[in-house]
Amino acid sequence: MEQVTRSIKLHYSKALVLRAVRAFWYRRLGWKFFAAFFVLSAGLVFLLWGGERSWVAGLFGAGLGFEVLTATVIYVTRRRASLARYHRMSTPEATLELTEERLRMISDAGGSELAWSTITGVWRFSEFWLIFFSRGQFITLPTAGLDAASREFIVAQIKANGGKVV
Repeated sequence: MEQVTRSIKLHYSKALVLRAVRAFWYRRLGWKFFAAFFVLSAGLVFLLWGGERSWVAGLFGAGLGFEVLTATVIYVTRRRASLARYHRMSTPEATLELTEERLRMISDAGGSELAWSTITGVWRFSEFWLIFFSRGQFITLPTAGLDAASREFIVAQIKANGGKVV
């Protein structure tokens, strides 16, 4: 049996979960999304203001609509999934166990265990970290209960196993 290096009690709130979803959404979309949104919006307004009603205006409108739809679907999907996990916990607490081989999270709603090699990256924010195990799948790790040594340990393990730290 592997030895637990650290055991940390984590506390969640609905507000924290929603801030994590928004942070994920903003960073996932990135500056290119917002630049494209601005260009498409400005182009569409310019074309319509000038009386243009051809396929070009339709193309700008369709592009803008597709962008808005994509951003909305990403946000709503993540929000629903994250809130569903939060509401499954009768007590919004989890225990984080760190070992040399894996990261384990246990709450009254169940548990997750991830080998360090399966973690693809971590996005660090002041209130929480998002630990990724696929492009759109992550766990939210509140940082309030993490001491400096635990933070350094997590970052070192993720880097050592090829994960990206942002």
